[in-house]
Amino acid sequence: MKKSLLAVLGLALALSSSGQESMQKQTSFRELLFSGKKQFLFLSPSETETIIIGGTLGIDARRSIEYCSAFGGKAYLVKYKQVEGFGGEYVIEEKTPAETAAGAGGILKGIFGAALGDVAGFVAPATLCEKDGIEVFFIQRGRFIGYRYPSQNQWLESCFIQVARHKPEPRITSFELEWADKIKASTNLIEFLQSNGVKLQTLPDGSYKIKNTINNNCHPLNSDVLRMLASYCYQKGGTFRTADGRDFKDFIARLLTTDLSPNLGAVNYWLEAITRTTYYCDGPEKFMVRTTAERSASDIRAFIIPYVHYVKLSLDKRLDAQAQTRVSQPTPAQNDALISMIKMTASSKMPSMQAIGQMQYETIYMYPDGGCDLVALITRGPGYITVDNFKVCQNDVQPVGRSDDYKVITVDRIDPRTAMQLYTNCRSYGRMTSLYSGYRIDCRIPNPQLPCNGEILITRDNKLVDFKVENICR
Repeated sequence: MKKSLLAVLGLALALSSSGQESMQKQTSFRELLFSGKKQFLFLSPSETETIIIGGTLGIDARRSIEYCSAFGGKAYLVKYKQVEGFGGEYVIEEKTPAETAAGAGGILKGIFGAALGDVAGFVAPATLCEKDGIEVFFIQRGRFIGYRYPSQNQWLESCFIQVARHKPEPRITSFELEWADKIKASTNLIEFLQSNGVKLQTLPDGSYKIKNTINNNCHPLNSDVLRMLASYCYQKGGTFRTADGRDFKDFIARLLTTDLSPNLGAVNYWLEAITRTTYYCDGPEKFMVRTTAERSASDIRAFIIPYVHYVKLSLDKRLDAQAQTRVSQPTPAQNDALISMIKMTASSKMPSMQAIGQMQYETIYMYPDGGCDLVALITRGPGYITVDNFKVCQNDVQPVGRSDDYKVITVDRIDPRTAMQLYTNCRSYGRMTSLYSGYRIDCRIPNPQLPCNGEILITRDNKLVDFKVENICR
């Protein structure tokens, strides 16, 4: 009887343990971001990368500990330190338990750091989650993007964007989760908008006008009405697109990750981009959206944005024809001229370029891989860019896939200390390869007579992310 009872208890514990492991396996990093009292807006440029839009504190040490514990892991703060060695200066990675910055003492240290100007290091630090020595997720240190004014009479708050890498997950974005239940219960778009308290004005042509005044200027997803429209389209089985056919998610991801010049304010840049295009729902329930603002970006500056959205419950044939221009283009694998370009670049290791009609094509040689050569094909069409990647093996061209995270990380955004060490070694040896935040960086000098003229490639999973010819002696 005793043995039988022990056997039953053992089986129960095994089932319980199995259930816990199953729950941990099903834990979604992206859904954690949108759970609890503090919800973060986020965007998914690829299955393994998430752009997090944070306000005052971003993903701090406490939040990282909370998320990491959901996976059964341990959270660390990560810092990069420049040290000196026999071969010169190089950068090392230091990690300390996140608990050291989550308690009162850690907060006091952080406050002093923030007072000295290290705001991002305090409120949006680089954090790592590991389980059994294996990385679960890594969140990069926040990139400061400006200030948020809750209203003209309140204090300002710092805004950050953090990029996280994690295990593959379906590409779901925060605004798809915001109104999911209400969308499923709604029979049409207008009913859904009205159920959320959106006031619509019916215009003579049958379209609708919606005023949406915004106080939060931290990011281009600040219009809740625009997020509602996009969310409704995705939840009903469609894709929300810009006028040139781009997925709205890719469009916003590009805005969030574009480095701005010091003379161009983020609000000006985002507002111009958001109001410059028309949006449409490419799905079972078609509708169009035009977004404007009652005042220009230069007048708005950092305060309230008075958005105006116009919604039409149909799809304009002219806009549809324009969008289909991109869809109807033959894939590179179907075009003999492009295949010849790819083969030529694989053989010569040199880039090539040609124009076919309205389209411009450019091939970039990446690097050899297992006796084959990797080549990227950049396609520039009316208002859009795509990057397809190929492996060339003994004159046989095999597609590798499209670069979903093209330009998410650019050459200009490589940490200066990492770039300095990379370029120093590249000048010494003629080429250098380094790993950086889950990406591969290749530096090579095509002409030894011009040692300062370097080609820099950023790739991931044999796919091109960015390419630039750079002065590596600066």
